[in-house]
Amino acid sequence: MAIFVSYSSSDGGLAASAVVGALRSRGFDVLWDGDLPIIRPLSIPAWMETAVRDRTVLVIVSDDYVKALQSNDFVERRGVRYEAGLVRHKIYHHGGANGCAVMPVVPPDVDANALPSVLQQLVLHRFDPGTRLGEEELVRSLGALEVGNGGEVMQVEQGVAHRTRLMLADLEAHPPSSELAYRLAHELVEQGESDLELARAFDSVVGVAKAHGDVRLVSRLSQVCLKTLSSTSPLKGEGSLMAKVLVSGKAWHLLREHRFSQAASVAEEGTQIAKKYRDLPTAARGQRAHARVFLHMAMEAMPYDREFYLRNCEHLLILATTSFRSIGGPTSEEVGVCASLHAEKQLLLHEMTGDRDLLAAAWESAGVAEGLLTPGTEPYHWLTVLQARLCLAARKYNEGKEFVTSVIATADYPEVVARSRQVRADLLLATREKSEALRDLLDAEEQFRMLGCDYAAASCWWTIAKIDSTKLVGFRLSAADVQRLEDLAPDPRDRRLAVLAHELRTANRLGRRCVPDWACLVDRVQHA
Repeated sequence: MAIFVSYSSSDGGLAASAVVGALRSRGFDVLWDGDLPIIRPLSIPAWMETAVRDRTVLVIVSDDYVKALQSNDFVERRGVRYEAGLVRHKIYHHGGANGCAVMPVVPPDVDANALPSVLQQLVLHRFDPGTRLGEEELVRSLGALEVGNGGEVMQVEQGVAHRTRLMLADLEAHPPSSELAYRLAHELVEQGESDLELARAFDSVVGVAKAHGDVRLVSRLSQVCLKTLSSTSPLKGEGSLMAKVLVSGKAWHLLREHRFSQAASVAEEGTQIAKKYRDLPTAARGQRAHARVFLHMAMEAMPYDREFYLRNCEHLLILATTSFRSIGGPTSEEVGVCASLHAEKQLLLHEMTGDRDLLAAAWESAGVAEGLLTPGTEPYHWLTVLQARLCLAARKYNEGKEFVTSVIATADYPEVVARSRQVRADLLLATREKSEALRDLLDAEEQFRMLGCDYAAASCWWTIAKIDSTKLVGFRLSAADVQRLEDLAPDPRDRRLAVLAHELRTANRLGRRCVPDWACLVDRVQHA
């Protein structure tokens, strides 16, 4: 049986040496850091990781080891802190006392009742290094673990990790937009509770979820990965995993859920973690994600707040662009995405001021982005949608329709297609093609709602309601109704719910139609 003895050299060396000697005399294959001068591994952290993962671990309990196990801030011995983190993760993955391939060994001078809960949940073994009292019981337990639950548990844990790796390899072998990759992503997330392999492969899985525009899947994946990463210390080189999940996962879905303040906070947190671990690409993506949130906040802010949000957006975008240029050069795709976001900011400024020079600058930035982005990719399709919006602002309606129609016909990304239909509807309304615009809006609303983009879906719904509410409910909204609802409820989701509540109230009322009390209805849905 392969055993690894984990201990703190500051106060557990005597007991560890006695345990190693006793077990080796009984024929056990025992590994501990006393063997390092002979083994001379290239990487001690990697040696620790392999030993903890592949062997049954005996934890020699001592005061310093308990400190290292309970807190990542224990810095007196960095080696034992790292090793204790690996052991904590192994215990967490098992969950339970019986059959766990981690055995606490408690010397007589340690109070077993004062041990932390992470050790209390396991089966404790007393061992006296002076008299070797408790040796027989320890040997029996190790023998039972080898032929009974322990061996099976280790095989199960390794089997789960192996199955995850196989599924990830299959997922990565197919295009992110494929149905097979999407199905595998769902399966991985459903079975991925406490699975560190899933957290390590976050980029691949979230790429598939985003390609399908599935906000709920990104949210669930982020939740699972953050919970897993919070339960254990990161291995060497994995410190920035949490930053990636925060920036590319949680901030992404919060933005689409229209939870701007939380999205901004999460993006900033992810950026700071990435900087701490010197993950420059993730830090730059965090800054860009933060800038995008500020841009959306500016779109919906009162006029006196917009300047603040736009100034912060501009600052973060400059930082992100500079970082990406230093990392991948001035012609990298990431720089192209930044140029596209810059064009979007300039378009907003034009819409706010009517300044034609800003519209020309937006076209120029979009041209820069087009030269850097690869045709057929998701960022390129988003840029094409932006170019259609620029056409709308420039009153080049037919040209704008060509842009979004090409995206609808060729893109494999549902969110981009839904947004393209929404923009095409705006272009059709500008040319008074109401019936075709309504068809696009109805399709976009349905698709956004399926993806979990409830705010975008409600925006489409409200546009339809303003044009012809009878397409949605059994009564017609007057211009006064529309204006009243827009004054009372800035959020289109609340307007939609208020209209539906009035529809239900009218359907349950006999006789004539009641006059809507929009203030009361909006108040009800906002506080439901």
